[in-house]
Amino acid sequence: MITESAVVIDYQAGVATVKCQSQSACGACAVKSGCGTSALSELTGKVGEHIFTLETITPLKIGQTVEIGLAEKSLLFSALLLYVAPLLTILITAFIGEHLFQHELLQAIFIFFCTALSFVIVRVYAKNMQKKSAFKPILLRVL
Repeated sequence: MITESAVVIDYQAGVATVKCQSQSACGACAVKSGCGTSALSELTGKVGEHIFTLETITPLKIGQTVEIGLAEKSLLFSALLLYVAPLLTILITAFIGEHLFQHELLQAIFIFFCTALSFVIVRVYAKNMQKKSAFKPILLRVL
């Protein structure tokens, strides 16, 4: 189970809306001051906020800090879907495009179109997965 602390921003009738901040690995790194990646991430200045809706029987108050969790299996499957599916699409369509088209420009257009289509399919499938309980974060405890 992957855990993260979050702040309750709304609670109504067993449904809590929580917000958690994205944290980079740079914050806990010992060589942060001399690292180029850390310097580049500070240039953007963006701090990501993620808002989740949780179903809970525990009564919560706005402003409370809670610990939420997500099953590791669902996170790994999501990462696999997001990264491996388009990569496999690129490889497969490169081989297919080489045999279907003689002109390299047509091959490149075919590869680009199929890869873009794979991202659309992954997005639609991910939206359907969000409805399943295995892919929703759960409330672990109130901090």
